[in-house]
Amino acid sequence: MSQLQKIIAKIQRREGPSIGFGRVPREQPRAMALLATARTAADARAALEAGADAVLLLAGSAALAAEQLHQIAGPKVAAGVSLPVLSVADAEKLREAGCDFVVSPLETTDSAAVDVEKMGHLVAASEAIEDNALRALGPLGLDGLFVQRAHGPMKLSEQLGLVRLSSFSNTGLVVTVDLAASAADLRVLRDSGVVAIVAPEGAAAADIASLNERLRAVPAPRKPRSDSTQVALVPSLIGGHDHEDEEDDDEEE
Repeated sequence: MSQLQKIIAKIQRREGPSIGFGRVPREQPRAMALLATARTAADARAALEAGADAVLLLAGSAALAAEQLHQIAGPKVAAGVSLPVLSVADAEKLREAGCDFVVSPLETTDSAAVDVEKMGHLVAASEAIEDNALRALGPLGLDGLFVQRAHGPMKLSEQLGLVRLSSFSNTGLVVTVDLAASAADLRVLRDSGVVAIVAPEGAAAADIASLNERLRAVPAPRKPRSDSTQVALVPSLIGGHDHEDEEDDDEEE
């Protein structure tokens, strides 16, 4: 299990109801994980220090990405790479550099390059992907589907498209957002199957902090009505993992 997947699973557990007899004051949990986008190790470190849960490096090749990863990778660091093409050699090079997860398209990713036991993987997806392909993704144990969405307010048609991606694949979505996304916008994303948002390249420390505050302002999911039969559309844990890996899941923030 990648560090990214552990982070998302921890946040989702905190979204659930508290157990106990008394009210225990604690910091409001965030609705989703927050990823930052960077091109250099220096920018990635700055984003992590500002409060990003993970960082996604944009690189033209695995070799260039590995150079940056060597400067920031660590056992508790969720540093990933986005590539337009992923070969077996590329995947091995990234793993050796300490890459936690990789984002790449279905059409240009070698099947043998995907081994979620060694490195997390997110498939770059769009609404054009067919239903059967989405259903087939579920058993692969992916960290999520990476979705690049357009700027501006979301329409219901786009929201249904996100719900379709998440529910048919039984996989959480990692979606790009505007820096100006409101708590209401983030609630819509959370309710559509999004488990992590991605801040755009160039986000400053203040932008990361502001997004984290808005993630805390998103209200908890509504409880299902007891007098109606409902079908769960959004997976509670991504990637088809029905176990919780607690070995490395310490409670330090």
